[in-house]
Amino acid sequence: MGAEALTGRGALLVAALAGVLLAGACARSAEPSPAAERSGRLEAGGVTVEAVLADGQVRATFRPQRPGFHVYSIDLPPDGVQGLGIPTVVAVRGSLDAIGTPSADKPVNELRIEELNVTLPVYPDGPVTVTLPIRSTADGPAEVVVTYGACSASTCLPPVRERVIALA
Repeated sequence: MGAEALTGRGALLVAALAGVLLAGACARSAEPSPAAERSGRLEAGGVTVEAVLADGQVRATFRPQRPGFHVYSIDLPPDGVQGLGIPTVVAVRGSLDAIGTPSADKPVNELRIEELNVTLPVYPDGPVTVTLPIRSTADGPAEVVVTYGACSASTCLPPVRERVIALA
């Protein structure tokens, strides 16, 4: 075993090391970007909001903390109906751009308030998830901005306006 054997082993070692490094680089490039699995949470106005960024969309689940409470529809006009109600809004900022319109996983119910002669679009009592298609514009902070109001048949909680959920 002279210099030729060491050279052969050295060449084999270099080739094996190159293969390991190349395989590692390929595996890393196949991994989803860190932005694909970010999430955050907010508790305000009697509602817990959990936001998740995955698969090109943000899913924000609004979960009233008390039974018998609901949130208003994303279809409610910005100023409500006759000044009543606050629409549920999901927006993004930072390294995210919205590329579509939001949709909800629950049907809209019509809440009729006879004394005021008004009908308001609301979701059924309990949780509702609003999904917003997005694209990531760069690495960096990704934030979801939410607005909502929670009510029961007889009372409303203070509205939450433009609160930021940082996704980590």
